[in-house]
Amino acid sequence: MDLGMDAAARDASSIPLTIGAVLDLAGAVPSLEDLREHVAASLSRLPTLTHHLAGPRLRARWVHDPLPNLEVRVRERVVEAGGLDAALDELIALPLPDSGPPWDLWLLRGHATGTYTLCYRASHTTHDGIGLRNTLYALFGGATPDAPHEGRATAASFARALRAQLGSLTRAEVWNDPATPLTGERTRGWAHVSTELLRKKAAAAGGSSNDASLACLAYALREWTTEHWPRGRSKRLSTVVMVDGRSSEEWNRPGNLFAFAPINLPCHLPTFDEQLAAVIAATRSVKHPSMRRTLRTLMERTPARSYYAAARKLTTPERATVDTSHVAFHHPLRHGNAPVTSVRMFTWLPQNHPLSLISCSYAGTTSVHFVSDAALPGLADLPRRWTAALDAAGSPPA
Repeated sequence: MDLGMDAAARDASSIPLTIGAVLDLAGAVPSLEDLREHVAASLSRLPTLTHHLAGPRLRARWVHDPLPNLEVRVRERVVEAGGLDAALDELIALPLPDSGPPWDLWLLRGHATGTYTLCYRASHTTHDGIGLRNTLYALFGGATPDAPHEGRATAASFARALRAQLGSLTRAEVWNDPATPLTGERTRGWAHVSTELLRKKAAAAGGSSNDASLACLAYALREWTTEHWPRGRSKRLSTVVMVDGRSSEEWNRPGNLFAFAPINLPCHLPTFDEQLAAVIAATRSVKHPSMRRTLRTLMERTPARSYYAAARKLTTPERATVDTSHVAFHHPLRHGNAPVTSVRMFTWLPQNHPLSLISCSYAGTTSVHFVSDAALPGLADLPRRWTAALDAAGSPPA
C-alpha cells in the first residue's frame, strides 16, 4: 500500500496527496516557539513525524529523520477577522515540505477573540486517516487510541473480499462523459451535523452513524444525478469505504494500514429509508472482524507492482469510483489549558475520480469534507444536499 501511494504521488505530482485536520481551541494563543517545543518533545514517540519514503519508485524504503526541521514544519499565520475558511482553503492547497517527513502544523490566530486554530497537514504516503488521528491524540490528547476488534480470516471472507475487489475493476462508464471530461480542478465544501442525529437515524435499522452518513450521500447523489448527470441517474454508484486494519500495537506506525472495501451506493432506490437499509446491508460484512483481518492480509500479501497496477485501473475514467472514509475521535483533545472544541478533517481526490469525502466525529458533531472535480455541474452544492437528506428520513419518495 505505502509503495503504491508513493508511486501515485510521483506519477501525478500535480495532484497532491495532502490530508489533514483542523482543530479549533478555546483559550489564549500560544507562542510559536512554545508550539515548536511541544512538538519537539513528542518526536521520539511519533514515527509518523520522523519517517518518510525515499528511493526508487515502487522500491522506496522508510528513512528515519529523528530531528526534522521544525522551522519549516511548525509555522503561524495571522488571519483577519472572519477569514478562517479562506485561510484554510489556501493552506490545504499549499505544497508540503519537499524534503524529509512530509507534514506541517500551522497556528492560525486573529480570526476570532478567545480562540485559535491548528491545521495539521500530512501526505497520505506517510499517514492514513487513523494514523493521522492517532498522531493528534499523541500531540494533543494523551489518550490510548482505540483499535478495532481483531478477528481471524476465513476461506469465506477471502472469497467475498476477492469477488468484491475484482468486481471493482469492471467498467462502470458513469464518470467518463466525453461532453464533460473531468479536469482535475478541485472544489471543496463542508457539512456539519449532530452525531447523535445520525446515530438515531440509523439505530432503528441496526446501523451506525456512518451508515447514515453514506445514506445521506446516496440520497444527495440521486438528487444530483437526476438534475445534472444522466449517465448516473437511478443507478448503483461504485463506491469504496476505507477499512482500518491497525492493531493496538501499531497505533503510531507510519504509512497506510487500511484497505479499500468496494460497495455500491444505492442511488437507484427512491427513499432515504430504503437507501439506509441497503447501505447497512452492504457494510455489515465490511465491519466484521474477520473481514477486517482478511482485507489486511490481502493488502500485506499483494506485491507492490500488482497493487499499483490495480490502483491505476481504478483511476481510469471508465472505472472511476466515489471515495469515502470515516474517522471517530472518542477522546477529547487539548493543548495546555485550551480545550479543542471542534475537529474537522480534510482529504484528497485521486486522479480521474469524481468525488471524495471524509467524515469525522468529535465532541458530538460530525463534520464532512467533500472534494469533487470542478467540471461536474452543480456538485459543489453536495454539502447542502447531504445535510438536507436527513430531513428526508421517513418521508415518501418525491
